Amino acid sequence: MAEETEKASSGDTREELKLSELLILSSMWMLFGFMLWFYLSAFHGVPARLASEAILGQILGSDFYRIIVEPNQHFLYQVETQIQFTFRDGTTDALGFVVNPLIFSYGLPLLFGLVMGSDVSWKRKTFIMLLGYIVITLVQVWGVVWQSLKMLSFNFGEQTHAIVLSHGVSDASIALGYQLGTLIFPALAPIFVWVLCNRPLVEQFVGWQVGQFGNNRN
Repeated sequence: MAEETEKASSGDTREELKLSELLILSSMWMLFGFMLWFYLSAFHGVPARLASEAILGQILGSDFYRIIVEPNQHFLYQVETQIQFTFRDGTTDALGFVVNPLIFSYGLPLLFGLVMGSDVSWKRKTFIMLLGYIVITLVQVWGVVWQSLKMLSFNFGEQTHAIVLSHGVSDASIALGYQLGTLIFPALAPIFVWVLCNRPLVEQFVGWQVGQFGNNRN
């Protein structure tokens, strides 16, 4: 009682954020975030493209050429190789294919919605978004690399499959990396970042605090 009186006298009358309010605010901000994420993808996807290009160059060596932005749709990556491939029309040319990096980074607008819906300071929001961008960019790099290796191994026949195997990349590692990069990391990364950076808010929603269980047992 004395603690409540002290808070009232100090002028701290801010109400705690309710879970329903967080969900509504996050949903509204998320819609705006998806628009920014899509229309600015050619800019925020540059680090992932450059990092993926460097990693694939290390893995595939001289069989790899570069990754560029797809000329007609700038949110896509065009992966170009030095592998001479015979196409269905009988022509032979260097093999290239398209990868959609956005399927690995949709957690960015999700995190944006959660952060903007939270009642924390703008400094804290900026920090969480920067941390989230770094983490989700790493997820995007992982996804682009393993999807590229998966497509080379399984989408273009035995010729490209044998080339990937010759560089020491097994089918099992491609299957594991691709599944993690497609199904697990993109969905969990933004949630982990937000929960770890907003522990007091999460404790408020669940009604439990770290150390409380141990104190109750004692």
